[in-house]
Amino acid sequence: MHDDIIKEIIDSIEEDSSEANYPKFSGEGYSAHKIDSKNFHQINKTNSAKKIAFVDGGNAEILASANFSLSLMRACYVIYENNRKLGSKKFEMLAFTKAIGKSDEIHYKTIFFGDDNSIKLDEINFSSFDRTIMLGINRAEIGSVANAIRRFAELNMAKIIADNKLAEIIVLDGNLQSTITGENKHLAELYESCKKNNVILSGLSKTTSLFTDNGNLLSVVLSNMSPLHPWYYYPIVEIGNPSHRAEMFFVKFHEKSRHVFRFEIFNQQKPKAEETINILATNCVDPIFLGYPYGLIEADRIARVSNNEKESLKMMFLIKLRNRNVEKYLSSVNAHEILDRISF
Repeated sequence: MHDDIIKEIIDSIEEDSSEANYPKFSGEGYSAHKIDSKNFHQINKTNSAKKIAFVDGGNAEILASANFSLSLMRACYVIYENNRKLGSKKFEMLAFTKAIGKSDEIHYKTIFFGDDNSIKLDEINFSSFDRTIMLGINRAEIGSVANAIRRFAELNMAKIIADNKLAEIIVLDGNLQSTITGENKHLAELYESCKKNNVILSGLSKTTSLFTDNGNLLSVVLSNMSPLHPWYYYPIVEIGNPSHRAEMFFVKFHEKSRHVFRFEIFNQQKPKAEETINILATNCVDPIFLGYPYGLIEADRIARVSNNEKESLKMMFLIKLRNRNVEKYLSSVNAHEILDRISF
């Protein structure tokens, strides 16, 4: 590719963002504040005896067909106090989703298999035309249910922490917005438990796609105009959407970090936001990912399902399924795998 084409593309990416005035939100119940340098506030790292529980989940599809999907689900928490790891716990289960006929339509029903160390979720049903799991206008693929279940498992894990007062602060990997059918129920139960047990609930998003009114990324606009010291940016938006009970911030936890993250806290705990951000900043000094909480790095490592684990479990099932009337179902979706193996 010619250098002038590459330069033109790079110049387009680097277009000036100075004309951005407001963050841009989709949906109802959002009233954005004008972008203003006065909204930057300094973060002061604070040592605290408060325990922080970092929560994350992982999943991998083991067997797949057009009408069923078997996935390994994993959720974990890691607890830190003053950057010292106090402990962790991991929960696993197998989620089996199958297409069924219901009310003249195709639904996806999920049942769970596990032992005493499993996450406890009730049977879950999604319409195959549920817009919260669809991609485009076609029927949702059955495997898409797994990501919704993982989110439910993470919220269930956080509720276990709050119910048992295992930590004073919970940090979810992600935000506090309900975007999936059924998610509001899990969040409502978690909010209630956190209120009852005086546990702060927050979420930190590794990536964010919030735009400004001129089409730029809000995180980039804020980074370009930010001070040199660690900071949080607030206010951003007044949220009146009942499916998003949060106060929103943007944060840069370390002065040498190149990363800006979206941080949210349960809106009824807004007075605790600055203290929580200051405490969380003390966990963001590891050079492995400077400016990002090491607790979330550790939670991700424990929750992640490796390819070796996935392939081992898949092989075990395939051996057991040999000579059973299942292979023709598996062949309905494995054409891409065959092409991947023969492509150079």
